Amino acid sequence: MMSNSPLRRGFTLIETLVSLALLGILLVTLNTFLFSMSELWGGRRDQRLFDQHVRAATRQLSETLTSATVGIGAKGCSIKDVHGFDGTMTPRLTFLLADAGRLADWPEAPLPDVDFSLYVQPELGLVLKWQSRLEIERDANDQHETILSPFVTSIAYEYFDADLKRWKIEEEPLRDTGGATYLQPARLHLRFARGALKSETVIDLPIRRTGASRP
Repeated sequence: MMSNSPLRRGFTLIETLVSLALLGILLVTLNTFLFSMSELWGGRRDQRLFDQHVRAATRQLSETLTSATVGIGAKGCSIKDVHGFDGTMTPRLTFLLADAGRLADWPEAPLPDVDFSLYVQPELGLVLKWQSRLEIERDANDQHETILSPFVTSIAYEYFDADLKRWKIEEEPLRDTGGATYLQPARLHLRFARGALKSETVIDLPIRRTGASRP
């Protein structure tokens, strides 16, 4: 007796070749897409790492300056003339920390009450120069240095001009009217560069408030 069910048949040679061709096109397309994404992601790797460094260095400095306004005896930040890396007197942002923490790599036992000054030195970057007030023969010893970022090329100082009612960015700290002391900037501008990669960040300088344990 003959069966009424339809006959099963396999793919013909042409159908198989067409299927293989479509599968090949799909694989090539997928491979091209993945390669393009990998190339795009890898091409931006330097930018991502640079941006991470900029954020980390800016955050560390901001937290350090805030620490200078906290605790008994804290005086905050100020601009003073100090000995620069070339031996001349140079205006720098200075501050005092009761505990230098990770910013200081002591040759011997750590000491308290550490004076810091901040500056940019060519080929080194953003540098903190520091020395404890309790170091023996303090005046005769060289100050210590800690590099915060090798990619900072300059620092700028931002002031509010009360006469013009606007903010001004200065490449050097401004003196007061009498010229004896320096005006306190409201913000610092850090300029980073590494090859073609560039960035600028802004730090609000914290203010020490009388009678407060926190800024």
